[in-house]
Amino acid sequence: MNAIEVTNISKTYFSSFRKNKVDALIDLDLSVPAGSIFGLLGPNGAGKTTLIKILLSICFQTSGTAKILQEETGNYKLKHRIGYLPENHKFPSYLSGGEALKYFGKLSGLNGLHLDKKIDELLELVKMIQWKKMKIKGYSKGMMQRLGIAQALINDPELIFLDEPTDGVDPIGRKEIRDILADLKTKNKTVFLNSHLLSEVEMVSDRV
Repeated sequence: MNAIEVTNISKTYFSSFRKNKVDALIDLDLSVPAGSIFGLLGPNGAGKTTLIKILLSICFQTSGTAKILQEETGNYKLKHRIGYLPENHKFPSYLSGGEALKYFGKLSGLNGLHLDKKIDELLELVKMIQWKKMKIKGYSKGMMQRLGIAQALINDPELIFLDEPTDGVDPIGRKEIRDILADLKTKNKTVFLNSHLLSEVEMVSDRV
């Protein structure tokens, strides 16, 4: 079974009054088997993030079709089965790491002791438990990335989209993130990894 199926997807952006256009994607075909780690490589501006946004229904294709988890991408009921770490994500700086995860957990329908336990488990996973009560305004870029990964996993998703997850992370941190991705695969999760770093992607991906 494929977790993602893309057929002839094109996306064209138009300027005001449609005088100029930019083709971000042109007739793209793509399939990602369930339970695998898939790496999408390309230089900045290649259209990688545009593809992820189409799959998440944040923006819409000009032509073509796409399915995730055997459903049309426009089906909003899919959202609770998906995790997403956007590039250059932001959290409210006045919250602590634990408070931010509680906020996103409640948005995902979690609450009570189950949510509290889930937050601690994820902070342990991303090596952030000691900074649980620290305000996010004091976090480094690498700490923000780790917290972002925890946020993407808060709802125990089947399919996880990670857009440049190792950006700003030191070599040890990148190794730890690769270990997290490998662990997700053992749990039959599907990971869609978007990056411009060939060396990082090739070390963890089943297919690029």
